[in-house]
Amino acid sequence: MTDDDRLMTADDARTTASSEPAVDAPAADEPLLASDVMVDYRSRWEVIQQGFVDDPRNAVSEADNLVDDVLKRLSESFERQHQGLEKQWSDGEPSTEDLRSALQKYRAFFQRLLTL
Repeated sequence: MTDDDRLMTADDARTTASSEPAVDAPAADEPLLASDVMVDYRSRWEVIQQGFVDDPRNAVSEADNLVDDVLKRLSESFERQHQGLEKQWSDGEPSTEDLRSALQKYRAFFQRLLTL
């Protein structure tokens, strides 16, 4: 049995489908950033790259700032997910089903990070 099988058996899937609707976790192959945000970042990168010829030092400084912006955005995304999980558990000890769902969400987020 694989780790994925242990996390969600067929019985778990039936139980989940019949219980309260769960918040959908993004798929592992889904981008971490919205497409419009990625378009903006890519556009900003093109401007930086084109500016290198005229002002290499400034281009590197702007590249540093852009990468910092992207990392902050990713960190904020993780923090929102983390706070959402903590909020779900604020009423007491989470059930095994809640923990299984949380682990699946973390796994999806982790796998998405590794696709960068």
